Amino acid sequence: MAPRWNVPPTLRTALKTHHSLLVVIAATLAGVSAPDLAAPLQPLIPALVAGLVFTAFYGLSLEEVTARDLSTPVLVSLGCLYLLVPVVLYPVASVVLSGELLLGVLVVLSAPLAAGSSIIWTRLGGGNTLLATVTVLVSMILAPVVMPTLIATFGDSAIGLSTTDLVVELGVIVLVAGALAYLVPDGTVSDRHLDGFSLATLGALIYVAVGGSTLSVSAIQLAFVATIAVAALCLSGLVAYALYTRGMEREECVTVLFASSMKNMSVAVMVGAVFGGGAIVAAITAFHVAQQIVSSTLVGRLESLTSSEPNAAANTAVPDRATDAPAASQPGD
Repeated sequence: MAPRWNVPPTLRTALKTHHSLLVVIAATLAGVSAPDLAAPLQPLIPALVAGLVFTAFYGLSLEEVTARDLSTPVLVSLGCLYLLVPVVLYPVASVVLSGELLLGVLVVLSAPLAAGSSIIWTRLGGGNTLLATVTVLVSMILAPVVMPTLIATFGDSAIGLSTTDLVVELGVIVLVAGALAYLVPDGTVSDRHLDGFSLATLGALIYVAVGGSTLSVSAIQLAFVATIAVAALCLSGLVAYALYTRGMEREECVTVLFASSMKNMSVAVMVGAVFGGGAIVAAITAFHVAQQIVSSTLVGRLESLTSSEPNAAANTAVPDRATDAPAASQPGD
């Protein structure tokens, strides 16, 4: 009888938590080492992005959204996402970076909110997933106008950008994805299938973008891009902490933390592919990977803080029942 391999619980947890990160890394390596299929798949990029936007819209009922859901946390998150983060960090990036790498940073800083990861990290961190979902929806609706405007405002005059074409392309993608989400009945597609489709589509999108262009970037430059990504999360953290000190609920502050600077990689890669160049996609990928790693660490810290508070209260109030408390769930359960 063949021996049964037992995967350590810590490894299982890591694979569950970082599966999207592993797909990003694997797709990037595949695009560099075996790029032959990238060119034939290039025309599919808009369809791939539309599919990913569909997964963000699917299952969201506008009837469940109240005036409260469009209040302070959502407005602050959008302001940080589209104003504070690019305005503060792009000038910093321009001091060190140049050319396609700097353009890649500009594209990703201008991108809307990440549909999957922002909601997942908000849920795992104890935030309000409905508020995060509403922020994703609004940021996607604004993206066809705001994203080209930011790129045209901050970008070098030598950039061959047709703002009208980009607005039209992004607008069509958002409309098609929204129409599909409206037409497909709720419950037809399970969350597991949506997650699997999102990962496969994201991997294909990265492979096409990386494999279809020449890549020549130094590790030091990519490390600086990663630093910009971490700085974006730090800005979100400062905003969330400021709101917390002013009396905002903890779950809403956690929502602001993860819904105000997590940039949408698929939309950024699609726009980056318009300009071409592997360095653009490399910058977007490095930004995304850094944000996922740091977000995972933040979620682990938030989970430990959340689980310690009830335990401390239980030990003080009813010490004889402390052993009956359920174990804290692992990320991804």
